[in-house]
Amino acid sequence: MDLARAEHHYRLGLAENSAGRPMQAARQLRRAQSALQRRSDGADGADGADGADGAERQRLAMRIALAMATSESELAGLDRGLRAIEGVARYVARTGDRHIKVLLHLHLGYMQVRGGKFLLGLNELDAAVALLDSADPRSACNILLNRGMLHVYLGNLDRARPDYTQAVALASEYGLLVEQAKAQHNLGEVEFFAGNLAVSLQMMGAARDLGADVSPAVILFDRSRVLLAAGLHREADEALLAAGEISRAARLWKDVGEVELARAECALMDGEISAARRLAASARDRFRRRGNDPWRRDAELVLLHADQAAGRPGSRLAKPALRLAAEYAGIGLHSKARTARLIAAEALYRANRIDDAQVVAAEAGGARSADSISMKLHTRLVAAQLCLGVGRAADARREIRSGLEELASHQAQFGSIDMQTAGAVHGRKLAELNVALALKAGKPAGVLAAVEQGRAMSNRLSPIAAPADPVAADLLGELRQLVEALRTMESDPRAAERVVEQRRRVADIQRELRARSWQSEGAGQAQQSATSAEIFAELDESETDLLCFVEVAGVLHGIVRSAGASGRRTQVITLGASAPVVELTRRCRADLDVLGNGYLPGALRVSVTGSLTRSLAALQRLTLEPMGISGRRLLILPTGPLAAAPWTSIPALADIPVMVAPTATAWMSARRRVSPRPPSGNGLRLAAFAGPALPRAAEEASGVVAAWKAGEASGARLPTERSELYLEQAAGHHRLAAAISESTVVHVAAHGEHQAENPLFSSIRLADGPLFAYELDQNSQAAEHVVLSACELGQATIRPGDEALGLTSVLLHLGTRSVVAGVARVHDEVAAEVMPQYHSLLADGMDSAQALAAVCSQPREFPAPFVCFGSSWSVATSCA
Repeated sequence: MDLARAEHHYRLGLAENSAGRPMQAARQLRRAQSALQRRSDGADGADGADGADGAERQRLAMRIALAMATSESELAGLDRGLRAIEGVARYVARTGDRHIKVLLHLHLGYMQVRGGKFLLGLNELDAAVALLDSADPRSACNILLNRGMLHVYLGNLDRARPDYTQAVALASEYGLLVEQAKAQHNLGEVEFFAGNLAVSLQMMGAARDLGADVSPAVILFDRSRVLLAAGLHREADEALLAAGEISRAARLWKDVGEVELARAECALMDGEISAARRLAASARDRFRRRGNDPWRRDAELVLLHADQAAGRPGSRLAKPALRLAAEYAGIGLHSKARTARLIAAEALYRANRIDDAQVVAAEAGGARSADSISMKLHTRLVAAQLCLGVGRAADARREIRSGLEELASHQAQFGSIDMQTAGAVHGRKLAELNVALALKAGKPAGVLAAVEQGRAMSNRLSPIAAPADPVAADLLGELRQLVEALRTMESDPRAAERVVEQRRRVADIQRELRARSWQSEGAGQAQQSATSAEIFAELDESETDLLCFVEVAGVLHGIVRSAGASGRRTQVITLGASAPVVELTRRCRADLDVLGNGYLPGALRVSVTGSLTRSLAALQRLTLEPMGISGRRLLILPTGPLAAAPWTSIPALADIPVMVAPTATAWMSARRRVSPRPPSGNGLRLAAFAGPALPRAAEEASGVVAAWKAGEASGARLPTERSELYLEQAAGHHRLAAAISESTVVHVAAHGEHQAENPLFSSIRLADGPLFAYELDQNSQAAEHVVLSACELGQATIRPGDEALGLTSVLLHLGTRSVVAGVARVHDEVAAEVMPQYHSLLADGMDSAQALAAVCSQPREFPAPFVCFGSSWSVATSCA
C-alpha cells in the first residue's frame, strides 16, 4: 500500500515537473518520499527491505530523488540540484542499474543545460541516448527532447530535427500526449531558427491544439520569439508579460530572467531604449547571482545593443563587445560571437577607428543564407557603414540594396498582410541610411530610388488566398454578434459589468484570429521596386506630376517632378521639421471629424470651419507651396501620418486630380493591372450597398445605381452586365464580401470604423453585423474600384517602412486598382449629394481621380474629405 502511494505521488510529481511547476512537483515528491520511508529509511538505497520488494523500493527511491533534484535545480540553482543527485550516482556506481543509469544521465543533462553548462549537458544526454533501450518510453522521449533542445541552442538544427521527430513518433506510439505536444512544439522551434516563421507558428499551433498539460509559460515564451522575429514586437511583449507572471508565481527565477531579456529585445525594437536597458540589466543580475554565465552573456549582449542605440560612445563599447565575442566563441556559440563582433565593429566605426572596425567585421564574416533576418540586416548595415568610412559609396549602396532585397524575401514568406507589414521594422535602419545617403548625394532620381527600395514592401508581394478555416469562421460569427450587442449595451449603465466582459471576449477573439492568420504562408517572392527611369517614364506618359515626401531624423523632405514652361523639373527640397506637419494633419482631421459628426450649432460650426481653414492653409504652406505644382494630374507618395491627410480639401489642390499611393511602384502596378474578366461577358458588374443607421444611405446607393443606368442609356460606355442594389437586410456581410471578389465596381454607403490599435479589425457596419478587414485579407482578388463613402475608412495604421494597415490598404493589396474613401468622418448629407454625382461622371467616362476632384471642389456647407487611393480607375481602363 505504501509503495503504491509513493508511486502515485511520484507520478504526480513528474507531471508537475513536466508542466513547469517545480514547487508543486517538490510537494508531491516529498509525499512520495514520506510514503516510501514508512517501511524503508535507506537514504541512497543501501539499507531497507531485501528481496524483490526491496529492489523495487530502491529503484523508486532513486527515481524520486532524481525528480526531486530537478525541482531543486529549477528552484534554487544547479548546485543544489547536483547535491541532491549525489546519492543516486553512488547507487548507480554500486549496482550498475541501467534503468536508473539512463535516468541519471537524463536528469544530469537537463540540469546542466538549464544551468548553462551546455557541453557537460550534451555529454550526459549523449550517454543517455546510448542507453535508450533501457529507458521507458516517457523517459526515452524526454532524453530526445532535451538533446534536441540543446542542439537547437548550439545552432545544430540538422541534429535537432531527428531527435524531435523520433520523439514525436515514440510519444504517438505509446499515447504520451504531453511528450508528443512538446516534441511537436519543439519542431516548430527548429523552423523558427531556420527562419520559416509561418511554418513555425503552424507547428506550435498544432502542438497547442493537442490540449496537453504542458507549461503555458514555455509555450508563450517560444511563441513570443517567433513574433519578435516577425516584427510583431508588441504582441510578443504581451505574450512575455503573461509568461513572466506564470514564472514568478512558480518561483522559476531563471525563466523570469529569460522573459526579462526577451522583453528587453521587444523594447529595443519599439525604440524604448531606457526600458530595454532596465530589463536587460535586471536579467543580467539575476543570471549572475545564479552563476549562469551563458545567459548572463546574452543579457550583456542585449545591453550592448541598447547602449549603442542610446548613442553611447563607440570607444566604450568595443572592448566589452570583443570580450563577449571571445567568450561566445570559447563555448562554440559562433552565431552570437558574430553578433558581438558586429557590435564591436560598429562601435569602432563610430569611434573613427575604421581600420580596426574592418578587421573585426572581417572576423564576423558576411551575411549567410542561414542567418536570421536581423543578423543579415545587421551584417549589411555594418558593411555599408564601413564602405562609407573609406569612401566607397557605390559599394555601400550595393550592401543596402542586398539587405533590402533580403528583407523583401523575408516578408514574402508570410501570407498574412499583418505579418508582411510588421516585418518592415527589421529594415528600418538600413532604409534610413539608404535615404540619408541619397539625400547627401543630392540627386532626385537617387533619392526616389532609395525611397522606393525601402518603403511599403508589402505592396510588392502577391496576395495569397488563405485555406478555409472553419474555426476562424466560427470565431468571426461570434465576434460579429458581440460587436453588435455592444452597440446597444454600451449606453446602458446597468450593463457596465457585461460590457467589460464582452470587450474582453472581443479582444480575445481578435487575438486568436490574428494568430491563426499568422500561420498562412506566402508566395516567397517579391516584385522588384521600379527604377527612377521607369517611374519618370510612366509619369510622363500619363501626364502626371509627382510629390514624394520622406522623413529623415525628424526633417521632412520632398521630391517633386512637374511640368513647367521650361520643361520638366525634378528637385529635392528640404521642407523643415516634420513635427509641425504631423500636428497640422492631426488638427485637420479632428476638425473634419467634428464637422462630419452630425449637425452643429451655428457658432460652433463657424469656429470649427475657421480652424480647419487655417490648418489647411498652414499645411499647404509647409508641404505644397515650397514644392510647386503645375496643375496637372498629381501623384502623392506620403510618409507617416501624411498618408491620411485630407489632400483634396487643401485649396491648392482644388480641381486637380490627385492620387495617393504608398510608392510609385504600387501606383504603377495598380495602373497596369488587368483584372480578371467576368465569366459571362464584357460588361461591368456594379454592386451598391446601404448599411443600417445611416439616414440617407438607401437614397445614396439607389442614386449610384441610377447614375450608371443613365450612363448606359446614353450609350456613353459598355453596358452593365449586372447592377445590384442591396438595401436593408439584403445588405449583409456575406453579400458584400462576395461582391468585392466578383464585381467590377462596389459602392458602400455604410458606417465604418478604423481601429488604430488593431487595424485588421477595422470594419464596415452592415445589416447583419460588421465586415472586417481581416476577412478581406483571406481573399485572393478584389473589385477594380471600391468606394467607401461614410466615416474614416481611408485611415490606416502606419508601421515602420511606411507600411499601412487598414481596410483601404487591404483592398489595394488584394488588387483593387482604386479606392475612394474618407480620411475623416463624412457628413451624411455630403455623401448622399456627392456620390451619385461622382458615379455619374464615372459612367460618362471620367476616371476616379478626375471625378473626385470635380465633385469635391464644388462649394458646399460641409467638406467632403474623400481621397483617391492607389491609381485612378475608369471605364476605359476596365475595358482595355
